[in-house]
Parts: sequence; structure tokens; C-alpha cells
Amino acid sequence: MKRERVEELFYIRAICAFGIFMIHLSGSFALSSSFGSRTMHFGIIINQFFRFGTPVFMMLSGFVLFYNYRNFEEFDFGDFYRKKIKYILIPYILWSFLYYTVLPYLLRTPFSHLLINFKGISSTVNFDFVKFLKFISLGMAYPHLYFIFLIFQFYLLYPLFIKFLIKPMKERPIIVFGVCALIQSIILIYGFKFKFNSKYFIVGFFNSYYWKSVFGWFYYFLTGGILALHYKKISQFVDKNIIKIIPVYILSVLFYIGEVYNIIRKAGGRNFYEKYGSIRPTTIVYATFTMIILVWLSKKIVNSEFRYKNLIKDWGIYSLGIYFLHPFVLELVKVKIINKYPFLGYDRVGTLIFLIVFGWTLTVASVLILSKLRFKNFIVGKVPSYKIFSAKLKSRKLGAEN
Repeated sequence: MKRERVEELFYIRAICAFGIFMIHLSGSFALSSSFGSRTMHFGIIINQFFRFGTPVFMMLSGFVLFYNYRNFEEFDFGDFYRKKIKYILIPYILWSFLYYTVLPYLLRTPFSHLLINFKGISSTVNFDFVKFLKFISLGMAYPHLYFIFLIFQFYLLYPLFIKFLIKPMKERPIIVFGVCALIQSIILIYGFKFKFNSKYFIVGFFNSYYWKSVFGWFYYFLTGGILALHYKKISQFVDKNIIKIIPVYILSVLFYIGEVYNIIRKAGGRNFYEKYGSIRPTTIVYATFTMIILVWLSKKIVNSEFRYKNLIKDWGIYSLGIYFLHPFVLELVKVKIINKYPFLGYDRVGTLIFLIVFGWTLTVASVLILSKLRFKNFIVGKVPSYKIFSAKLKSRKLGAEN
């Protein structure tokens, strides 16, 4: 059964895509800048503020599935998995190959040398097929690709969710939400505070991989599902109570960033900074309130005459391609441009701003170009071919209306 499209999702997805881009960009600044420098502080604040990106992306994944498939009878196994393999798994394998082989080659090779000796790639890159298969199966070809490995676990489990959970999610959403939050919190608190080495294989395996499995993320996926099943009621509630929600959201932001600064102050350095990623207990609170704010904000954008809202919507439409490509672009820009021009060094806030503007523009532009290829579905997923003249026409129309 085809349902009414929720326009707000495009804008939430766009903001999350940009957020994940900012996480990966700012992390190196937070760790590599001089301790106490402006760039370090700027990097930490940006990195932590945008940590909602991946959890909210997971909520969106749950939202889309539960919104479109509400009962077991209407779930078409063949069509569902065929689309996921064609539009997500195949691009994932392709990008894993590019990150595993081509990117390392490009990073250590000048572009001019690449153009002249491209055939030499086979003798330059040591391709271990068995290792590559392991990397694909565990989402290890590049750090950000774990999310695809993770989301496919939910795709495989989804028939069980709609078979056994859909009814209580419809009839008792608050109870399901509370139980999920409680169990997820226990797992994340264990992983964050009490994880220990064990001689038992199962415990050791769980300790190593819970953060990239359903055990570490089911709260976000199912919360997105609850939101989808009760979207009108929840969005109306948010609209009526936004004045009360915003102060709580601001407090969650301050607490979330302050948590990191507190550990840095206690440790006297950044030795433990990498531990404070998205998979930690307090992210549950921060990401949940951020999702609430994004629902409200995206509705405002949809109903506005904002001049550039079609541009932001495009970011959401092509977000999968942006997700796959952005570390590739950032690494090349840092190695081929930043390293070549030392005045753009890591100790300058200007470098960070340059990479944000140039890196994001180049990433989006590259994805839009890729979307025009005939085999685009195998690279950037199921997206329309981007028509630049159509986009310009929409922009001019909006400008005239304003």
C-alpha cells in the first residue's frame, strides 16, 4: 500500500548527511590541533554537536520501513530484498573496493603520475581477496562503512519486527519506547563503563562488535518506527509544546558537549577523546531530543518560502551517495591540497572553514555528477538523474515569489 510521502524526511536526512560530514571532518582537528588551541576547541564543539547524525539516520531508517510496511501480510520479501541488494548492497561493495584499493593508491600518488601510469595500479596495490571479503562482511573497508553493515542487520530482522513488535508499537508505544530505552541504556552503559576482557568467545565477540550490531542501535531503529506509526500525533504534540522542548534540547546539547570537556579536564588531555563517539549512553538523550527538534524544524522548512530549500532537499535525496563519497573527497583534499600548501595547516581555524566549504561543495557536486551516469544505481543508490537547469528554474521561481 502506497502511503503519503513525508516531505520532512528529506530535510532531516540532509541535515544528518551534513552532520556526519562534519563529524568526520572535525575529528582530526580535535585530535591533531595544539592542545588548548582555538582549532581544538572548535573541532571538539563541532564534532560533538553533530554526533546526532548517525543515530538520527538510524531513526530515519526505522521510520521509512515502519511507515511503508505496517503489517506482515503487505511485506513483499522478494521485492524488498531485491531493492536493498541492488540499491544499497552493490554500491556498498563497490565503495568498499574503492576505499580498500583505490584511495590508498591515490593518497600516496600524485595525480599526474596516476594519469600516466594508471595501469600500474595492479602492481602497486596489494589486493588480498580474503581480507577484502572479511572487511565487507564486517563493514571494515573504511570506518564510516560500518553503518551499511549495521543497517543490513535490521533489514534481515525486519520481518520479525513487523511480525511480533508492530502491534505493541501501535497500541502501547510509550511502553515499547521505555523498554527499548532501558535495555539499550543498560547495554551502552556496560560497553562504556564496565566492559571487561573474558575468556569466553561469546562475551569477547560481543565486546568487540556490539557497537556495530543491532544490540547497540535497536533503540534508534525502533524509536524511528514508533515515530512513523504515530507521526501525526507526535508532530502535533511537538508543535504545541516546542517552547517547552527547546530549553530541554539546549540543556541536552550543553550536557553532551560538557561531558567531553569534563573528561578532558579530569584526564588533563585528549587521550580518551576517541571513546566519546556516537555509541555512548548519553547519545540516547541527545539524539532523541535532536530528532524532536528536527521534526519541528523540517516542517517549518517545508511550509516556508525559504530560497534554498530545494537545494537542501537535494542533499537529502542524494544523501546515500554523499555518505559513501565524503571521506574519499576529504582525504584527497587534505593530502593533495592541504599538505601541498602548508599555510592551510591544522592549527588554523581557517583550514577547518576551508575544508567545510570546499569539501562539502566538492562532495555534493561529485554525487550530482555521478547521478547522471546510466549505472548510477550501483554507485549512489536509487536516485533521479540530477537536472541542473531544472534546479536553477526552481531557484529562480522561489526567488521571484519571495
